[in-house]
Amino acid sequence: MSPDEQQRPLHILVLADRDWKHNDTGGNGANLWAQISRWVAAGTRVTVVAGEYPGGQRVERFGPDLVVHRMGTRATVFPRAMVAVLRGVGRDADVVLEVINGITFLTPLWLRRKPRVAMIHHVHRELFLQEFPRTGRLLFRVLESWPLRLLYGDTAFLTISEAAAGDLAREGIPRENITVEYLGVEPGEFEPIERAPDPRLIFVGRLKAYKRVELLLEVLEAVPEATLDVVGEGDHRPDIEAEVSRRGLSERVRMHGYVDGARKAELYGRAWVNVTASASEGWSLTVMEAALCATPSAALAVGGLTESIVDGETGFLARDVTELT
Repeated sequence: MSPDEQQRPLHILVLADRDWKHNDTGGNGANLWAQISRWVAAGTRVTVVAGEYPGGQRVERFGPDLVVHRMGTRATVFPRAMVAVLRGVGRDADVVLEVINGITFLTPLWLRRKPRVAMIHHVHRELFLQEFPRTGRLLFRVLESWPLRLLYGDTAFLTISEAAAGDLAREGIPRENITVEYLGVEPGEFEPIERAPDPRLIFVGRLKAYKRVELLLEVLEAVPEATLDVVGEGDHRPDIEAEVSRRGLSERVRMHGYVDGARKAELYGRAWVNVTASASEGWSLTVMEAALCATPSAALAVGGLTESIVDGETGFLARDVTELT
């Protein structure tokens, strides 16, 4: 490296299907912003190439050292990102961070000469199976499993739980190439407040099939004195609303949609228990948010939830819906 190169700030290129402002992001986006904002504060220059979304700017600058280029849909962002980088966007980057969210960017094929790190919150097998019952197994193999096994064996990986690291190892990534860093949450508006007088459960997250909110309705039916706040949006909302109606729970389930930080903190604080029956979680930031409000979490013991919840101390882990109830 020349003296001039040593003097200039480090430049990181980030490839992600969704950035932190995308209207369908979740903990993945929150983690990405938490990392990037700290890199920029430390003097690093960052270029992000991500998918576009309704209302999002094609090119958005966050100060002199952070720019986001948005292009393509959930399916087309991957080839479009490759073309954009090969044409010059972020090509002078010193290192590349690839965010794998179910589909890889295949960077070992076209960015092999750049130092690369892949960040993955969890292996997406269960997500594919839940979201695409007929084709999910094949989609998982083609879009995530086979690329990991065939191309990413020498890539450094960053993930957020030992459970996720174990799943990656089973997909052929050498364990010594995987670094585990647990997630935290900025306190912000999250703090304990007075509980609701009557039992109140809360679910916070994207409304997707793999989150299995319907199982929480089974829990609610078995606890007739309780109500459930559902906070979040997603394409599975109509199915959840139909199931709420079918079960006669309309008076006991409140569908809040998106809420701001203050309202979310209030709902966490008023709740007696934060609940999730998700089929797959790398860690679950909602457990951390609820904990800041002194609200325990109860969850099915899957993925990183077995690490973010200290069973019997900060919440409870269940093997099935009966145990969760």
